[in-house]
Amino acid sequence: MEQNNQEKILEATKDKQTGHDESVLNPVYKNESDLSRKEKRLLEKEKLKGMGPGKKLQYIWMYYKPVMFGILAAIVLAFVLRDWYINAKTKTVLSIAAVNSQLSDTDDIEKQVEEFLGVTEDKYSKVQIGVNITTDETGGNLDYYAQTAYMTQVQAGTLDVMLMPEQLYDSLNTDGIFLNLEELLGDHAFGEFGIQSDQTHITIKDSRLAEEFGLSYDTITIVVPASAPDQKNAAKWLESLISEE
Repeated sequence: MEQNNQEKILEATKDKQTGHDESVLNPVYKNESDLSRKEKRLLEKEKLKGMGPGKKLQYIWMYYKPVMFGILAAIVLAFVLRDWYINAKTKTVLSIAAVNSQLSDTDDIEKQVEEFLGVTEDKYSKVQIGVNITTDETGGNLDYYAQTAYMTQVQAGTLDVMLMPEQLYDSLNTDGIFLNLEELLGDHAFGEFGIQSDQTHITIKDSRLAEEFGLSYDTITIVVPASAPDQKNAAKWLESLISEE
């Protein structure tokens, strides 16, 4: 008995020294690293067959979460790149800021102006209506946050037209801040809006325009900032208001 035990110990020691294992001595057994892709898939199926639902989920999460995260990251990246590509190609053909607007959704009025400008067929051209500029309690000055937004947009050259109360125009109007509309529209078109106190604004009474832009004042003062990037479209839109007075 003792001799048999010694022989087993010697045999085990020999196996360790020679690096033999069961997969080497018996070619039926292979290391997973030696399996082909097909054999690995079959082995995975066999493992999953013998597991309950909970164990299967745990096993899949443990061994496949890097693949899952990789797929998720690829999907997110694809959406980010698509949005970047669309934004890079999109051009704002007219930007209108409506001061103290009560609109919560500007889609309808934006589509209406896009139709007027004839850009509805171009998916990369858009009209933008901004409603984030508001006045303080007096109505003659912008509130703190609106002042920052206004200056940022004017300096960046992202505003083409502004609709505002007349008293706000009086406080914002400084030399060179607004375009000369008589020069922009021409003498005849500018004169169609009636007598104005100066050439850098147009004041009109238009309840329909006030309703469309969600304004509580029907006497609307319209200006074009000197930094307006699309002055041609601004003039075109202003001229469309002449017949509507």
